[in-house]
Amino acid sequence: MTDSDQDRILYDLLAFDALDDGLLVVNDDRRILWCNPDLARIFAIRQEEAIGMDVRSLLGRYLLPTIEDEASARLIRQTLENGADRPSPLCRTRTPDGSQRWLLISGIPAHADTGNGLRVIRIRDATGDVTAHHFRTALDQSPVVVFAQDRDLRYVWSYNQQLGPTDTSILGRTDPEVFLPDDAARLTALKRRVLETGDIVRAEATLTVGNEVHIRDLTLKSLQDAEGSVVGITGTAFDVTERDRAEETLRKRTYDLDQRMDELRCLYSITHLVEVPGITLDALLQAVADTLPSGWQYPDDTAVRITVDGREYRRGDPRETPWIQRSPIVVHGVRIGEVEVRYIAEKPEAAEGPFLREERMLLDAIAERLGRVIERLRAEAALQKSEEMFRGIAQRSFDLIVTSYLADGLHYASPAVERILGYCPEEMAGTDLEDYILPSSLPAWGEGRRKVLRGEQVEGLRIEVRRKDGENTILELSESPIVENGAVVGFQAVGRDISERILYERLREQALDLNARNIAQFAVLADHVRHPLQVVMGVADLLDDEETAEKLREQVRRINMRISQLDREWMESRKIREFLKRYEL
Repeated sequence: MTDSDQDRILYDLLAFDALDDGLLVVNDDRRILWCNPDLARIFAIRQEEAIGMDVRSLLGRYLLPTIEDEASARLIRQTLENGADRPSPLCRTRTPDGSQRWLLISGIPAHADTGNGLRVIRIRDATGDVTAHHFRTALDQSPVVVFAQDRDLRYVWSYNQQLGPTDTSILGRTDPEVFLPDDAARLTALKRRVLETGDIVRAEATLTVGNEVHIRDLTLKSLQDAEGSVVGITGTAFDVTERDRAEETLRKRTYDLDQRMDELRCLYSITHLVEVPGITLDALLQAVADTLPSGWQYPDDTAVRITVDGREYRRGDPRETPWIQRSPIVVHGVRIGEVEVRYIAEKPEAAEGPFLREERMLLDAIAERLGRVIERLRAEAALQKSEEMFRGIAQRSFDLIVTSYLADGLHYASPAVERILGYCPEEMAGTDLEDYILPSSLPAWGEGRRKVLRGEQVEGLRIEVRRKDGENTILELSESPIVENGAVVGFQAVGRDISERILYERLREQALDLNARNIAQFAVLADHVRHPLQVVMGVADLLDDEETAEKLREQVRRINMRISQLDREWMESRKIREFLKRYEL
């Protein structure tokens, strides 16, 4: 190649000086014949220093050491070895100041007539292209809308992933020409504020696009030229419709959860009131009326009335309203009252007028709970009355009454135990009744105990026990088992002191015995007397002395009369004895 050819080529390359890319002309010895100023800028050297250098030396000194990717450096070397007309890969370098830069090395034909003697190497700074590529890629994957408007608020540029890389549908138009009047007025006011103040504005705007309503999170800031003058605005709009819907759903569910928590707290409070020791029914029902509003949506506008057996318990405004719900209070299948909840002001419609389905469930649960509580309180009152009556009877009873549990011994002993056994009830608490029984009565006591443990009742059990003063006494007991959860856990016994009765029975038997013997002896005696009298009467008939004979007869008649009278008394004694034995007197 002649010098004139080289000059002509170099002259032609002067046209590329306007490019931002670095250009090198390399001869067949790979020496640099020419380079443009941008190449010197890229490598931070003077243009004169590059002339005459071996291109491999230039790239190896200034380019290859800055390449972070070893594979890219290897491909660049291959490109230099095999010819610069083959494009190299995009390689990432780092400048001395630490910034990152992307370079692309390729070849440009120098001239059609030059042959292969000269090569042109183009080194292009592609950093801006890569950044733009990454920016576009990020936008393509995001629902963000990016736009710019001039001072007249006409759209001069827009990127909307939903409509394409360039949203040409709004270019040259203003917000009133794109959006509905109300939406456009809100947007225009925000953008004019940016133009006037230079502030960065964050706002949420509701826009109607087609037939759909979208909510967008806007960020607006001023757009300035190179001199710093405000020439318009730029902004981003992020579609948060689905996010806001999700947040609204979450808020609603959170609200519903709070309502359920209020209902649970209300039910818990009422359950706690029921368990307060000694609380009366009146106090309980009033406390429930005061607590109920906390379980409803609008507690400040909630009034309550509870009616039980004609008595009322109120909370809140007593005036009647149409927004009401009721639930009956039922005790043993009989309706005795109701729970009534009213709103004193109109509220939004729900499942049952203004009331929620859960509020109906809560009201029914509370009414049912109150019914069970009233049943329990009435049963407790009846039991207490019965216990008081029993205790009164037991306290005044002359009979001994004890309650004993298998695990704890004597639990209760009536005052009569002190009169009968000499022990005060407190002394016998926790002891076993068997401890006071004489050994001779233990077999009978054991048999009765076994029957009680089988759930049977025992009546007329006679046992002999030792009193506190050491004397013995006889008790007649009637025992009944105490059953809990189907098992016998103890017994209750009622006993009386029959020692005097036993003594009376023994004396009675002795008297009856003696009476029987006397009657028998009297009968024998009567027979023994009548026989001699018959003999005396015969002798009197044989006497000649009539006067003497009559005297004898008179005495016999008198004795006979006495014996007949004794016979009648004997018959009466037998009848009395039979009567006494018949009625066990």
